[in-house]
Formats: sequence, structure tokens, C-alpha cells
Amino acid sequence: MSGLLGGLMSSGGIDGVMRLLPQILGSAEGATGGGLGGLLQQFEAAGLCTQVASWIGSGENHPITADHVEQAIPAGTLQSWAAQAGLPAEQLPALLAQVLPHAVDHLTPNGQIGDTATVQDVSGSSLQGLVGRLFGR
Repeated sequence: MSGLLGGLMSSGGIDGVMRLLPQILGSAEGATGGGLGGLLQQFEAAGLCTQVASWIGSGENHPITADHVEQAIPAGTLQSWAAQAGLPAEQLPALLAQVLPHAVDHLTPNGQIGDTATVQDVSGSSLQGLVGRLFGR
């Protein structure tokens, strides 16, 4: 695991992101407005249509970078999320780049984006378990 992600794990950053993911992915009133669908539209608008399609589809998830996250999500939103997660704002994009492809894949098992209620139902403990598995917790 990279030094950055290892440092986030030891500093409690993973716990912060696990608390933050339900808001990012499940809430129509969340920081992106529109929940999962709204978030994915932001990534598509940033030119990441192929990556987003791979996360929703049944094949391999195409990776993204911290730079991709910063292109898709406004800086103010990232700063707000970082504050909520208790992380330095410059570290959150790298962590989200690792987690989002897997989280979206997890929330779209049939290759479709469910309605907000469905995403909210699975976003809590289910996403925490997913993040824990990704980072060996």
C-alpha cells in the first residue's frame, strides 16, 4: 500500500471516509446534489465516461487518480468533505480515487443506478465493510 494510504489508515482517515461515504453516495441532499447519480454525472462531465461505465458495468473497474477526483468535484466540496471526515483536504482526493470505483461497483450490482432510497439502504454498514476490506481492516 502506498505511503499516503498507509498514513491515512494509521491517522484514522479511513474511519473518516467510512463515515462520509453514505453522504457522498446515498444522499440526494448531499454535497454533490443528486446522490450517486449526481456524483457520477460530475465524473462524466469531467471526461471520465469510460471509467464510470466500468464501475457500473459487470467488468473490471477502471481506476481513477486524485487528479481525476479534483477535476470532477469542486474544490469547495472536497474541502467540506475533508473537514467532515477529519482529513487534510489535500489527502482526500487520493483516498476517494481508491474507494469510489469499488463503492460504485458495490452499489450497482445489476449494472444500474438504483433510486436514492436503495442506495441509502445499503450505504451504511455495507459500504463500511467494503472500505474495510479494501484497506485490510
